[in-house]
Amino acid sequence: MTTHHPGDPETAAEMAAALASGEVSSVELVELALERAEAWQQATNAFTQRWPEEAAASARASDERRTNGAAFGPHDGVPVAVKDLFDVAGHETTGCSRAFAGRVAAADARVVTRLRDAGLVLIGKTNQHELAAGGTNLVSAFGRTGNPWDPARITGGSSGGSAAAVAAGVVPWALGSDTGGSIRIPSSMCGTFGLKPTTGRWPLDGVMPLSPSMDCPGPLAGTAEDLWALADLLDGHRTPARDASEGLPTVGVVDGFYATHVHPDVLSAVATTARALAAAGVRTQALDGSGLDGVRDIWFAVCCSEFADALAPTPEQRARIHPDVLAWIEKGERLTPLDRSQALTRRQDVAAWFARALEGLDALLVPTTPYPAYPADARTVAMAGEEVDVAAIGPGRLTCPVNLAGLPAVNLPAAFTAGGLPVGVSLVARANAEPMLRSLTALWAEGFEPRRPSLPS
Repeated sequence: MTTHHPGDPETAAEMAAALASGEVSSVELVELALERAEAWQQATNAFTQRWPEEAAASARASDERRTNGAAFGPHDGVPVAVKDLFDVAGHETTGCSRAFAGRVAAADARVVTRLRDAGLVLIGKTNQHELAAGGTNLVSAFGRTGNPWDPARITGGSSGGSAAAVAAGVVPWALGSDTGGSIRIPSSMCGTFGLKPTTGRWPLDGVMPLSPSMDCPGPLAGTAEDLWALADLLDGHRTPARDASEGLPTVGVVDGFYATHVHPDVLSAVATTARALAAAGVRTQALDGSGLDGVRDIWFAVCCSEFADALAPTPEQRARIHPDVLAWIEKGERLTPLDRSQALTRRQDVAAWFARALEGLDALLVPTTPYPAYPADARTVAMAGEEVDVAAIGPGRLTCPVNLAGLPAVNLPAAFTAGGLPVGVSLVARANAEPMLRSLTALWAEGFEPRRPSLPS
């Protein structure tokens, strides 16, 4: 079965071109997106809310603007989905938690306003790990999210619904958030592009907090072009690519921490990506990745302490938060002022590690997740003949160091396993070096052809 037909515009760029030529209307694009959302919902449970009437009205308004020569921009009328962490006026923002059911937003989050300012049509909200406190999307008041490539497997999280919606082709792009890997993890496991920007690049007003010093809104998309186009819309202007006159970029391929307890298929994807970058003219060199042991503990200390402070749930709310998520809050509450101070000192050490690692380099190439998507009921993953506990080697083990350092990172959908599961790798750059990541992404993506999962019968 399929909800995709030859000739349908699939990417945001194709949709923008079809809208400009009059080949298609926004109303038609939104109807198609909602049709696909319905078709995929049973398999993926990607959406927690869908707004057909509101989306249709927004699409009609977009078409009228275009007819009158007053389109807000080239992407006016293109559909988009947003994670249930972002306020959308008149709709619930629950963070997929029973504790916040009925919490209706009075105004849009600022990043949502930027989407509307570009004329994008919001079709609904996507599923996530409850309160963004987890990397699997197994815990949600709306039920777990299924991976479009195999619905019995996890999507990764916490922006798993956004990744599933993009991977399935429901929407060409979606909005997620990343505090410890929550854009990059599901992007890797579902086979999409995903950008964690430099911390602070985009505003957090109207976004439910997890760890405010690390929380980052960001885009997920099916193509590199669409990813950076959505980043431009969030910026309010186009982020230029790196100036080619600056010479060939150099990328460090990191081993050590980033090659320990990592699935062979993931290591293979890193090696393949390094070769592809080299073939595109990028200089690559091996880099010692030792010195990051214990980083996950640092991340948890920072995150949980800020989570407890920022959420400050009432007794009634605590009773409705999933025990796994409540454990994060309770951990934060148990941390002493000395514990918190030591975590912040060690966080500075992580930032210093990346500063040293990037000396003389333009970016780092690392695996995104330790393993591909695993079955939702699994407790271990087979790695090089060894059964590894997924709780001990969590999906965010390799992504969270970047959040501590506040750096930008982009997931590339680099490969597929023999069993047809996506595998991602990440490029990490200095703070505010998104132009470098944009250039490297474009170099890698030359000739990239997105693969689409088949709708289960």
